Amino acid sequence: MKRALSSLIPESEDLAFKLIEIDIQKIQKGKNQARTKFDNEKLSELSDSISRNGILQPLIVQKINENTYELIAGERRLRAANLAALKTVPCLIKEVKPKDAAVIGLVENVQRSQLNSIDEANAYSKLIDEHSLTPKEVGLLVGKSRSYVSNLLRLSKLSEKVRQSIKDEVVTMGQIKPLINLDQQTQEKILLEIINLNLSSRDVEEKVRLITSKEREGSEELLHYKDLFEDKTGSKAEIKKTKNKYKVVLNFMSEDALKNFIKRID
Repeated sequence: MKRALSSLIPESEDLAFKLIEIDIQKIQKGKNQARTKFDNEKLSELSDSISRNGILQPLIVQKINENTYELIAGERRLRAANLAALKTVPCLIKEVKPKDAAVIGLVENVQRSQLNSIDEANAYSKLIDEHSLTPKEVGLLVGKSRSYVSNLLRLSKLSEKVRQSIKDEVVTMGQIKPLINLDQQTQEKILLEIINLNLSSRDVEEKVRLITSKEREGSEELLHYKDLFEDKTGSKAEIKKTKNKYKVVLNFMSEDALKNFIKRID
């Protein structure tokens, strides 16, 4: 399902790629960079390779004016070129729409150097929000299945602290995935246990299973009390539990119904 970067942009004579050496100082960071974390060790390795062999894959840029170009794809290469003290870098100049620029940058990151799950999910979400795309359409653009994109988008349910722990590679996606449907306070509580106790993915799944099982039992208990109150009072009942306290709300359809209930308990 992978697509070549060139296939993402309509071909026409006036939009043909132009290869040119550009002063590094004239290239500004693109607005659609999906990656937020760069591995310094890998950048150093890439810089060493560039020093020995040059840049084998040109960057893709868009011309803003005579002295400024916006980077569309190749930020790792640009950073590594800076580390290698290069003055210029080979670039392909292309005029593209904002959506195409976002897709090109994302595809390059996904296919050439794996993004962390959070950055990838954020990039998909941005494509959907800014360009009114569906998960299926995003999947077709970046060469992923609809279910793959949809599952990553579910990461938005995680708390900021949990998402950051994935980005920082403190925990793995496998360890965190079972937490998605829990409330954020519980997510962060289990996150600390994962880190401090070195819980495996299976350990986390079992812990979440026990939590949801208890919640289900609690729901069944409240449902039993709700039915009991409604049978005894003839009114609609709402029951909420917070810690060890219960709150009961009775809703009577009329004043007469309320008076009849008061007579029965008086």
